[in-house]
Amino acid sequence: MYINMARSKTHSTKNYATPGKPMSQAEFDAMIKAAEDGPFMSEKEFKQKFEMWKKSLGK
Repeated sequence: MYINMARSKTHSTKNYATPGKPMSQAEFDAMIKAAEDGPFMSEKEFKQKFEMWKKSLGK
């Protein structure tokens, strides 16, 4: 099964796994802050959407 993993509009081309080029604490903190401010849904909403998705697959 193929899953299309589209890149976000804010995708950085910087490779944080490059040895010898650690990110600064400020960069790390900014990434955590951006993730915390992202769009979230409640657990109840997630379960509803998940069930709808499963039904759409015919299972």
